Amino acid sequence: MGSIQEEWLVYFHSRGTQKYAKWIWWWKPPHGFNHCGALKFIPDLDVWEHVEFTHAGIKTSILNKQESKNFLNYLYDYEVLVCPVKDDWHLFRIKELSCVSFVMRLIGFYRWYIITPWQLYCALRKAGYKRFWNKSDKKEFL
Repeated sequence: MGSIQEEWLVYFHSRGTQKYAKWIWWWKPPHGFNHCGALKFIPDLDVWEHVEFTHAGIKTSILNKQESKNFLNYLYDYEVLVCPVKDDWHLFRIKELSCVSFVMRLIGFYRWYIITPWQLYCALRKAGYKRFWNKSDKKEFL
């Protein structure tokens, strides 16, 4: 069974969890990212699909025009990278399941040493992944 090549927008932002904060006290990002997720536009339906891994499990939702506008406006202050899905096949992966490992599996990008959203962001930028917008772009979306 194959897969369809897709392009995702991978976002990095500072929204943290309060419920489990005492268990991940060491996860204090120096650069403002402590979560990542992915967005994909579905042109046939004119909607955005939002996928993320949380402590409660994998969350996927379809965002209508107003929800996607609000979310993209929120993300404007953070980083969003355009990530085409690639085949980065490995026989054996030892990795925790976090938002970082979930996004890496979603886009087909795997590096065993990446555990934080900041490390993933830096690795993607180093690998040539481009930013979705320039900070000089207009902030109002849709």
